[in-house]
Amino acid sequence: MVGAMPVNLIPKFCNGAMNSHNGDDDEMQVTIGCRIKSNDDFGTVKYIGDVQGYKGTWYGVEWDNIERGKHDGSLDGIQYFKTTRPEAGSFIRPNKVSPMRTCAEAIQKYYGDREDETVAAHRRTVINEWKREMGAPFIEMVGFEKIHQKQKFDRLQEVCVHDQNVSKAGDLATLCPNVRSLDVSQNLFANWREVINISAQLPELNELNISKNRMAIDIPVETMLHLSINFANLEKLNISVCDYNWFDLLALSHLWPNINEIIAAYNRIKEITPPDVSLSTLSVLRLDGNPIDSWEEIVHLGRLRKLKVLSLNDCLIESIRFNNDPGNAKDLFENLEVLFLNRNRIRDWQSVSELNKLKNLKKLYFLKNPIQDSEDYDTGSQLIIAKIGTLQELNGTIITRESRRGAEYDYLKRYGAEWKLAQSDTCKKKAFDLEHNRFQELIDKYGIPDDSLLVKQQKNMTLTSQLLEVTLQDENGKVLKKKFPSTMAVQKLVTLAQRLFSKGNTKHPTLHLLYDKDNGSEMELDNVMKDLAYFSVKSGDAIIVRFR
Repeated sequence: MVGAMPVNLIPKFCNGAMNSHNGDDDEMQVTIGCRIKSNDDFGTVKYIGDVQGYKGTWYGVEWDNIERGKHDGSLDGIQYFKTTRPEAGSFIRPNKVSPMRTCAEAIQKYYGDREDETVAAHRRTVINEWKREMGAPFIEMVGFEKIHQKQKFDRLQEVCVHDQNVSKAGDLATLCPNVRSLDVSQNLFANWREVINISAQLPELNELNISKNRMAIDIPVETMLHLSINFANLEKLNISVCDYNWFDLLALSHLWPNINEIIAAYNRIKEITPPDVSLSTLSVLRLDGNPIDSWEEIVHLGRLRKLKVLSLNDCLIESIRFNNDPGNAKDLFENLEVLFLNRNRIRDWQSVSELNKLKNLKKLYFLKNPIQDSEDYDTGSQLIIAKIGTLQELNGTIITRESRRGAEYDYLKRYGAEWKLAQSDTCKKKAFDLEHNRFQELIDKYGIPDDSLLVKQQKNMTLTSQLLEVTLQDENGKVLKKKFPSTMAVQKLVTLAQRLFSKGNTKHPTLHLLYDKDNGSEMELDNVMKDLAYFSVKSGDAIIVRFR
């Protein structure tokens, strides 16, 4: 790699886990700080030696899965090592440890045995033709296999050696120098030194998945800045399930000068500090499954100018607040376009209103939060659409102009009466504006609906009592009985009728209320923006569906 720091200049670290040295051992030896695998369990070696009362050499291991452990490193009153978590340690025999290998060895084994039979048959045909042309049927093609194997590995650009007991780099520069995407997840790397060694040998490396490894961080920032040249082309990094907190991530970020996407899911990230120097190129950040419970921590990411996608699924966030100003969140998240908030603990609709302060937010994923239990899915979706004016897509569904207009108009009707009452009371008005920070904008857009259309909800009114039982019938005699809320917009009923009665009919349906069955008198529901109550639709009424 031109300009890259030579591998033999990467500094050695002899304290703790980072005690490996440059080059490959003739034999992979287990040392203090090594990562090991026994059966399906992963752990870190904390002790090697005798155990009183037992013969032979033992490894003292702190297991990733605490259920695999038995104690804290002490046995029969003797403290052999100390675990970071109680009951996470135990002793095992060396022969219980799976053999370790280099990344190069894993690639050779996994990809060297996967030659396509068609390619192999073609190669044999070519060799036989050469022999015939040369008139030497018994000639041996010395070195052909090696040349072919070399060419095969040279062509590798995407490599996955997941869970292959890899603990060191090996000679990748000779084997497969053109790799652009590498997955070495769930292996046995004990420190970042070997990861740097890998990247230094793969100058085209663009994507790296190092998730499910437990790697110690014991490199000074100044050294990381010098070593960052080895990650000059790295744009996408997955460090999920590595037991890191935010400060670990910030420390490591000096290695990745041009990083575009970081996946750091299911770590120990709870507190977040603003990244003042690093991560300036970051546009995608995924922090799913971390124990973040305060939106104040998320706000610290707001100065990442290039951030476009932020994923916070399966966190512990209970509410969203930027400030008490019903306007913008100033210049925070100025380019954020996509936000994932599925399966958090958000319990108030004001939190959704706060997202309207993100002036470039286009896509939102918001499912299975407690606040959504208070409404059915369609109603909840309408509320979200009405509250966030810039949204173009909600939970993967495109928001059409018609659906936005309907959602916003229904929102005005639902809260219009409350808005009117709040105008005469300063405190109530301030509280209303915080809860509904788009309401004035919607009034300016549509005007306030007539008093007769405003929803006045009774506290003791059940959902069942609000439903109207209506008979829908078309001109062919098809009859369906359905229940609808009186606040349902006519436009929604038109859409439903199209689905239920069209049978391939491409014409637009019109709805006609049959208000006098004896003489067949009808009234067309001609204003699709009004609700059923506007046309005095009652339980037992019939509505005729006609296609014109």
